[in-house]
Amino acid sequence: MDTRKMVRLSLLVAVATVLSILENQLPIPRPFPWLKLGLANAITLVALMMYGTRAAVTVACMRALLAGLFGAFFMLLFSLPAAAVSSLSMGFLHRISGRRLSVIGLSVSGAVIHNLTQLLVAYFALNLNRSSIMALAPFLILAAVLAGVITGLLARYLIRRVMPEQG
Repeated sequence: MDTRKMVRLSLLVAVATVLSILENQLPIPRPFPWLKLGLANAITLVALMMYGTRAAVTVACMRALLAGLFGAFFMLLFSLPAAAVSSLSMGFLHRISGRRLSVIGLSVSGAVIHNLTQLLVAYFALNLNRSSIMALAPFLILAAVLAGVITGLLARYLIRRVMPEQG
């Protein structure tokens, strides 16, 4: 990996980490305290468009790890697997679509997969009523679609600024 790419990926990880930590700290009214827009995922999408799936997975996982270490360590149990699976799935969808799926479409699919992965982690890792955990699925899918559109719009804006030929 050349130095320029390493520096850019490091900056993307840093920006994504700061966004993730800030989003957890903002007093935004939410139906559940753990539910958030996932604005840092816009940076994962930028990494995907600039450098591909491996870079997107690296940015997403490093962001989850660093945000967990500097923020809520317990949330690593949920955020790290979801970051890995959702960024891998966005890269896969981007590739099999022949790069025709829009950034917003990738964002929505990544958000849905992210939420469903976290739900599966909760299902297997927590000693709670499993039927009540799965009852959250429709709500989390709807929330993911809305958050994915917002995050996708932000990612599209950033990509147009960073990579004008991709916008």
